Amino acid sequence: MYYGFRDAIKEKIFTHSAHLLVEKFSLNNSQEEHPMAYKDLHIYKDADSISEIQHIQRYAHKWGLLKTDSEVTGALIKGVGSEYDTTLIWKSLVAGTLPDLNNEKVSRDIAVSKRMADKMELSVGDKVTMYFIQDPPRARRLTVSGIYNTGLEEFDDIIALGDIRMVQKLNNWGDSLVGGLEIYVDDFEQLDHTAESLFEEVDMHLYLEKVTDRYAHFFDWFKMLHQNVILFLVIITFVAVFNIVSIMLILIMERTRMIGSLKAMGSNNRLVQRIFIFNGIRMTLKGLLIGNLVAIGLGFLQQYFHLIPLEAETYYISYVPVYFDWMTVLVLNLMLFALISLSLFIPTSIVSGVEPIKSIKFN
Repeated sequence: MYYGFRDAIKEKIFTHSAHLLVEKFSLNNSQEEHPMAYKDLHIYKDADSISEIQHIQRYAHKWGLLKTDSEVTGALIKGVGSEYDTTLIWKSLVAGTLPDLNNEKVSRDIAVSKRMADKMELSVGDKVTMYFIQDPPRARRLTVSGIYNTGLEEFDDIIALGDIRMVQKLNNWGDSLVGGLEIYVDDFEQLDHTAESLFEEVDMHLYLEKVTDRYAHFFDWFKMLHQNVILFLVIITFVAVFNIVSIMLILIMERTRMIGSLKAMGSNNRLVQRIFIFNGIRMTLKGLLIGNLVAIGLGFLQQYFHLIPLEAETYYISYVPVYFDWMTVLVLNLMLFALISLSLFIPTSIVSGVEPIKSIKFN
């Protein structure tokens, strides 16, 4: 379930931020970027020829105030272009649709978060005025085309999705200027290596930032969860080995007379020990089979019916997500089987200390 939870939260982060971001270097801490010319950048115009890049898209942010007749709140318009990958945001859409970015006219539609919509008492199709504090101040009458919900307050509290051309006009930029470029890479697990490789493709006045650095608190949290999972697996493995060793000791003590009889009939210690080891292996395989069937069955039930809920405000998701990494399942089963099989030599070693004459008399 760790993989499912981690990947679900990562997917929500990637809804609002790509794996890599290219922006103009600045000491400004504002979420509004300095304009950068992008059309002649090698990393943009030759993106198709760079194997590490899966997708690249433009963006620009603009702060403003959303106002209805009764409510007002700050919002950060994230302007995106027609090449914007809508795959992830569609999964988070709970009502309406996304702004039409393929129209020749600048779209006045925006998609707001459910938190923002509830606070502002907005629904799909409602009109809202957005004021932009600049010189001179400007205002735009916008239409709520859709409502999304990622569950990440850091994004849902402020971000509204809109047309990048509207942001360009508000900032008096030409169509060759954007706030930055978002890059999705082919293999996120190789992000550090890819970032080093693409760094050479970025002009000196720009900088390349990894999502793991910009939102380090999320990824540090994932590392902590991973450590907890490792600790949990170590404890479970210790308990499993301890239990099977205890069971084998009990079986050997109960069959002391049988061991003595086998030795009296000519069996050596190795043969008798092998009998108990095979019996322990049989119990281990049976236990693993039943355990896997129960765990995978419950996993599928949770995956499709969301039986175990979570507090969305704390865990950013309303249910426990499940992801089946079959290679991990196989490795864990093989590792547990190997450890238990080796541990069987510990209790069965006392077989050599059983004397036939004494054990046969034992009642």
